[in-house]
Amino acid sequence: MSDLVKFLSKILLACLLVIAVGWATYIGVRYYHAEQVAYRWISGLAAKQALWEQKIEANGGNTLTGYAAPGAPTIVEGLEGNFAGLAYDPLQKKLWAVLNNPATLVGMSIDGQVLGTYPLKGISDADGIAWFGGNRVAIVNGKRNRIVLTEIPATPQQIDVTKAFALVLRFGDSENANFGFQGLGYDLKRDRLYVAKEHSPRALYRISGLSYLQSPESRGLRIDNISNWLDDIPFATDLSSVEVDPETGRVFLLSEESQMIVQLDGDSGEGRGMLSLSPKGGKPMPKPEGLATDDAGTIFIVSAPNLFYRLSKP
Repeated sequence: MSDLVKFLSKILLACLLVIAVGWATYIGVRYYHAEQVAYRWISGLAAKQALWEQKIEANGGNTLTGYAAPGAPTIVEGLEGNFAGLAYDPLQKKLWAVLNNPATLVGMSIDGQVLGTYPLKGISDADGIAWFGGNRVAIVNGKRNRIVLTEIPATPQQIDVTKAFALVLRFGDSENANFGFQGLGYDLKRDRLYVAKEHSPRALYRISGLSYLQSPESRGLRIDNISNWLDDIPFATDLSSVEVDPETGRVFLLSEESQMIVQLDGDSGEGRGMLSLSPKGGKPMPKPEGLATDDAGTIFIVSAPNLFYRLSKP
């Protein structure tokens, strides 16, 4: 009888050990991106990141040094769908966000309070947004590789974009791919629209001349594939959002998988800065999807499900 008890005890202990390991693995993957951490070390990406950081320090220093680590987020209540993109409107000193499923434009204060919602008719899935000056925004539907320019009405209401000006960009990607264009960032001063493709593979494009395309002074569009800028930052394994510093023209790239922001020169693509979103000993952001910055350098991030972060220098 005692042997049976010992045997059952061992079985129970083994089961408890398996459960404990399984639970620890779930917590590590679900909340701490443990699989990404392991992959970065095994693949050598962590070493490449360290070398890249040394390079930018030698070339003038990390431009994103000094930002406080992300604190507790603001939970944005009352929204249907998840945040998918973010842009800053310097004229109204507010933020514009897009939600997917159902596609919706959301006006927000810089403190993360909802000011109004605008259901979008004619877009099946909104993945990114850029402020285009005045009351205009550009919205991207990643599954259709379609960028729509639309005006925002003075009061919250449905926006019908079925007849709005739109671009459909095809670069050999499957029309139904769920990893198509994910982020938009617009440089108003230089009339440059940056379009980021999330992964498989990562890609970055720059469209010039879009703002005046329909005017008599237009010289047409110029589309540059600047994906080679990404060759030096393989450690940013996906691109969930792109933004542009309104003063310098530097490009911010947000990587959800790698939990970081990388900043590149807007003319050469050379590295300028890097900011980790995963503080040591703290939880990473659940799923950062949208990035915006104002003219004072404050960084705003929206994360699914519907969390709002604000990062600034002391």
